[in-house]
Amino acid sequence: MPTKYPIYAMLEKIFSGYGYECQNIDYRKILKNWETKINTQMFRLPDKVRIKWEKYFFSKINRWYRTQIAILKPDIVFIYNNEMLLPSTLKEIKNQKKKILFYLGDNPLFTPTSRYNIDVLQYADAVFVPDTFWQMQLKKIGLPHVHHLLPPLPEKQYFKIDGFDSDAIKKYQTDIVYVGMCYNDSWGYKKACFLNWFTGYNLQIYGNKAWKRWFRFFPELEKHYTESNYVPYQRLNIMYNAAKIVPVDGNPAIFNGIHLRVFESLSSGTLPLMEWNADMDFVFKDITDLPAIKDYRAIPETLEFFLGNNEAREQTVHEMKQAYSKQYNSSSVVDKILKALE
Repeated sequence: MPTKYPIYAMLEKIFSGYGYECQNIDYRKILKNWETKINTQMFRLPDKVRIKWEKYFFSKINRWYRTQIAILKPDIVFIYNNEMLLPSTLKEIKNQKKKILFYLGDNPLFTPTSRYNIDVLQYADAVFVPDTFWQMQLKKIGLPHVHHLLPPLPEKQYFKIDGFDSDAIKKYQTDIVYVGMCYNDSWGYKKACFLNWFTGYNLQIYGNKAWKRWFRFFPELEKHYTESNYVPYQRLNIMYNAAKIVPVDGNPAIFNGIHLRVFESLSSGTLPLMEWNADMDFVFKDITDLPAIKDYRAIPETLEFFLGNNEAREQTVHEMKQAYSKQYNSSSVVDKILKALE
């Protein structure tokens, strides 16, 4: 797994708490900068060129993987997405009687990182996905051990800060904050259309250059926009704490699932105003005023209610956290993983 991703810290904490020794194998530590840069642009080139590059790139990573497995001798190999693994490497691991697990944070039908995205899943003892639509699609192609699983709230990285630095409040304080990239295709238009409904309020948008492409369609967005690169979670937690509402739009690869931004926002104590997806109905069941939008035209009324009623907003955050943590906590996650391994 990528060491910098919160999911690794979360899983390490869970499994360590149950007596497991955890070691992270992150191939990025063996790559040179030029290798990383070339690989990120390789999808733009013809397939003949990509195949030649992959022969070098994948071979280097997988040789290192085999060495690490031989040194560490794990009982369970837990993989996030595909991590550039080759089917031949997984077949070798499988022959050593080790258990192989996958957690898919990105839709395997869309993710362009590896041509082996789905093929590697045939070696899994269990595949865990955060979206019931992905689960259905993977089962449809013949993968029998696909389970829906969401991680516990990331409360180590995102949390309510009491009395934090006033300069941080002055810098980021707003009613509504959105941090995220935009797209150059029609999904970018849709994202801009969603955020445009928030422009009549105190809104701050931090994101990449692609946002600018849509200002001619939605000119009001420009005065709320600040160009920004990747924001580390430490700063993002402060930005969420300095706001009342975090808009969470749909993602092109998430069909029924819930964007991780929802869980980050809840952990920070800030209300996520979400574009509705089907999985929300069972993850946040029995919540009366769930801030899930099925029609963008309902956004102003929903904003007026939650911005004008602090008690209702805070109560909804509390209820959503309670409902989520009841189903997805450290104990239940470990239980579901071990049950799948049976």
